[in-house]
Amino acid sequence: MAKNYQIFIGCPFLTAIRKNYDKLKSEIERETPLHIVLADTTAVSSTDYLLEHITNLIRESAGCIFDVTGGNPNVSLEVGIAHALPAEFLLTFYTRKPRAQRYTEKLLEREGESRPIISDLQGRNRIEYKTYPALKRQVSSRYLTNLPYMRRWNDFRRRHSSYVQYALQLFHEIRASGRTLRPRVVAILDGTGIDPNNFLKALSDAKLVTVKRGRGGGIYYPPK
Repeated sequence: MAKNYQIFIGCPFLTAIRKNYDKLKSEIERETPLHIVLADTTAVSSTDYLLEHITNLIRESAGCIFDVTGGNPNVSLEVGIAHALPAEFLLTFYTRKPRAQRYTEKLLEREGESRPIISDLQGRNRIEYKTYPALKRQVSSRYLTNLPYMRRWNDFRRRHSSYVQYALQLFHEIRASGRTLRPRVVAILDGTGIDPNNFLKALSDAKLVTVKRGRGGGIYYPPK
């Protein structure tokens, strides 16, 4: 079952590109309840396990973002997996390059030796960006805001603006360990004048969290 709060990102490990997505993950998780998963294959030695691992991450995500700059083979594989499942995904493409690199690539393209994007995806709608702010703005406005979980979050923000900063602290704790506990919620709200019961009820009613009581209880992301 897809986790409606999880977004999978696949991108090349080129520094100029990867740093954008490291920053995107940090800022999106700081500003929203979403959990961003960046594909990291460097620690996986088994090819079979790697394929299974990536497939499961894509299957479990509410949406995927693939940076297809340069037709990277790993990203191409991930796009193929998402297409076959099928899974919702967005393509992005970095267009800023040094002048010398642009000249070299043009020569290679004339000879049929290089393509700026995976050939089978040439006609698919995608986001093109030259700067990080442009990437974040377009990903947020054209994709993330349309996800059902984000619609719930934006509605919650409008209805309970005074709760937002404390809710974000709660989600940070849930991401870190899979859940948080009521005493931590009480600590977060200490001195704010906000009643923990009302706070948790508002989050639960918005279907942003699930509150479990008894053994194994706590505050979790919702199952759907």
